[in-house]
Amino acid sequence: MVWTAVAAALLVLCGGVAWSLTRFEARREALTAPPADLMIQPGVSAAEVEAVKDGLRAADRYFRSALGRGVDERVEVRLARERGCRWPMSATGPATAWAESHFLCVNTMSPTWREVMAGDPAAARSIVAHEHVHNLQGQVGCRRSSDEHEWLWLFEGMAVHLAYQAMVAEGRWKDEEALSQIRRWGVDDPQLGALSAYERTGAGAGDPAYALFHLATRSLVQQAQGPSSLLAFCREVARGRPWREAFAGAFGLSVDSFYARFEQERQRVVGRR
Repeated sequence: MVWTAVAAALLVLCGGVAWSLTRFEARREALTAPPADLMIQPGVSAAEVEAVKDGLRAADRYFRSALGRGVDERVEVRLARERGCRWPMSATGPATAWAESHFLCVNTMSPTWREVMAGDPAAARSIVAHEHVHNLQGQVGCRRSSDEHEWLWLFEGMAVHLAYQAMVAEGRWKDEEALSQIRRWGVDDPQLGALSAYERTGAGAGDPAYALFHLATRSLVQQAQGPSSLLAFCREVARGRPWREAFAGAFGLSVDSFYARFEQERQRVVGRR
């Protein structure tokens, strides 16, 4: 009986610890467009909350005008300050933000977030818009886990490109300045490989890789029928079509043909100062 009581006490104690570790203490604020529930931890500033709201709304407006649809199912958006969005993660990162189909996390103590909030609030909004693209990809059905990627450069490139264009549509950035940003992010980094090397891995290369993915997706959209081709591709992949077939159907050329054209364009961009 004694051991039974001790075991029961330990179970209660462990359960209490687990509840404490996994609980995300935050106040809730609901949005209708897009449908989202903001979970805001103490210490997150009003300016940060507005940046997140603005990023979500800008993305939603652009999705619906350029793609014909947005994120229709509710998303839980956590603004982490005291602890990470999920245990055992930290509010300092490593990721500044990340997303799933119905979940979006912003680590407001991460160095990148704090830097952009201090110097370029539009960049903070674009981070949120970027992650909201991943919400959209997930709800359409083409989001992949990190070990399932076959078209990583386009998965992330879609998020960077659409987020940038959402900022353009809001008048915060200019479309003609996209190449300048791409160069600042390091698209000319000699450590970068050919675009074809980033089908399964490579996002860990940081800003230079994302600059490459942005340039490639921007080029692809310009060659195809505008940004709606990205959604068409995503839908075909979601239906189970092999990604290379879906690519050819959505963009009007084969993956290999695009790679060949793009590497030529990339050299012109890298060489132009």
